[in-house]
Amino acid sequence: GRYPFHFHVLGNDCADCYFKGNSIHESYYRCISIHGTHGTTVSENVAYDVTGFCYYLEDGVEEENEISFNLAAHIHPVSNVIANGNGGQTINPFSQSKDLILPADVTASGFYLTNLHNDILGNAASGGWSGFAMPNLQSPIGVHRDVNMRPGNRLTKILDGNTAHSTGWWWGHAGAFYNGGTLYYSNADATLLEYNAGRDFNNGIRSPCLVDKCVTDNDCNGYCFEGERAWLQLTNSKVFTTASPGLNSWSGGMEINHFEAHDVALGLESLSATGFGINNLLVECRTGEEWVMPGNPSGVSANGFFWYDTNQEHIITSATFRKCGSRNSNTIYDNSPTRGCNTNSFDGCTSTSSVWGFITHSDQHTPEIMQASNSITYEDCGRRFRLFDFADNNVISSVSSRTQNWVDLDGTASGLNEPTIIGSGLADAGHWWRVEDSVVDDPEGPLIFIKKNKGPERGLGHIRLRFDEGLFNSVG
Repeated sequence: GRYPFHFHVLGNDCADCYFKGNSIHESYYRCISIHGTHGTTVSENVAYDVTGFCYYLEDGVEEENEISFNLAAHIHPVSNVIANGNGGQTINPFSQSKDLILPADVTASGFYLTNLHNDILGNAASGGWSGFAMPNLQSPIGVHRDVNMRPGNRLTKILDGNTAHSTGWWWGHAGAFYNGGTLYYSNADATLLEYNAGRDFNNGIRSPCLVDKCVTDNDCNGYCFEGERAWLQLTNSKVFTTASPGLNSWSGGMEINHFEAHDVALGLESLSATGFGINNLLVECRTGEEWVMPGNPSGVSANGFFWYDTNQEHIITSATFRKCGSRNSNTIYDNSPTRGCNTNSFDGCTSTSSVWGFITHSDQHTPEIMQASNSITYEDCGRRFRLFDFADNNVISSVSSRTQNWVDLDGTASGLNEPTIIGSGLADAGHWWRVEDSVVDDPEGPLIFIKKNKGPERGLGHIRLRFDEGLFNSVG
């Protein structure tokens, strides 16, 4: 490859090497590539007006490098081909060609992090499909494709103090930090790469594990048992002016500490089956500044956080939501004339925006405790809760809409300020959550708030059914 700066397959032989204090302008292909090289430093560089991914970990094997205090700005796609799934979660795969050598360049972003076992700190990304793209590679590519490792499962080393702004415009799920997209060799032609930019579980999911199964079992597909599972860690990060989620993750658990999102469509989005732990969160959906992204802001949501409806268990603590949710006619929680946002063209939002959203389209079984929170603060917010079934808006309710639940540990999310169990308030949920006449009805979700301490030993339980294969085989 021809790049402005390039560490090319140096292995561990360049630990004292560095690219520092450089300026890159009008590059037609990338900024700085680290390729098959470990332990180097890329720091305090500035790149502007760049085609393709800028700071670039090429094959997925690159580890123990430091990428710090760099700027990537005004990033463009290669060959003007851009990944866009419109309103859905999936995007058709892109194939390698002479005009698209790396198909992932359809999501050209400031930082391309194929392996998170590096020190990524203090960087800034401006523009691009995303700011920080973290694609899932189940195996390395290029000259390292036969190396026995799984880049997507490598643990974060340091992912701290990074910022992104003016990004996430091309697709509603892109995210300023995007833990998604899969890069793999095609089944039709094993010499060609394919890239699926959207939600793709057919080509592997990210499953960080404390035990490297590629080494211990000589099998990268080895099962990571419950006591071995790990969470990727992201700390002290900020996002500004993003017409999509501040962070989106399709797979792989994460621990997020000190995350800020300002002027965004959605604070964070996670569909990870292993759950997210989020602590010290600030989501300021609208700052009052003029919306400078393309399009009218009244077409962009101002949502705080959406709980998914199956196979996830998230915990959020010490979170503040500011100026989120639409300024509807309901004043049950806040009657301030400036609460939330309206549909104006200066700094407005969609009329369906809410602080909390519950995706409720699925009829799959849901976990016994879907989510939990503690120490939640609202500042000048509009609509707080919304049950959202994008298929039919709960005209015909689903299992997840009727069993939706939430442990509000201290009652600050519900506003009751005492331990509360939150359940679905849909009429066809019947008396499942209406355990007594004194439950509190929330008309927005709709939800039901149950005061946990009012009855003896109140909590959430579950029934687990297991198929006894041995007994089955002994019959008939």
